[in-house]
Amino acid sequence: MSLGTGQSVLIVDDSPVMRQMLNNLFSSHGFNVVGQAADGEEALTLFEKLRPELTTLDIVMPKMRGVEVLEIILSKYPESNIIMASSVSDARTVMRCLKIGAKQYIVKPYDEEKVLSAVRKALSLS
Repeated sequence: MSLGTGQSVLIVDDSPVMRQMLNNLFSSHGFNVVGQAADGEEALTLFEKLRPELTTLDIVMPKMRGVEVLEIILSKYPESNIIMASSVSDARTVMRCLKIGAKQYIVKPYDEEKVLSAVRKALSLS
């Protein structure tokens, strides 16, 4: 069964390998990956231009941290569906992101079922 019915996704991660992994996962489940960003500044530019229905946002990135990007996006577009991603399971940072308004949190390396579960919850598809 296809989970995403063409919903637009923006993938933000400084690792090309992680971006490719998420791109493959989303594409194989019916999502439309409309953009990929490697840092926080690029993420903001692409988000403004594309206004995706779902964004995965890495916490640790060059130029601007994911938490800052999250705050900026949600201050302008509070209805945005953002899933934070990190290899650091830092409970304080996770709680801060969720408090700011991130919908879910995924941990690297990505487990397909956990990512899909987070996506379902973020988009209220479950």
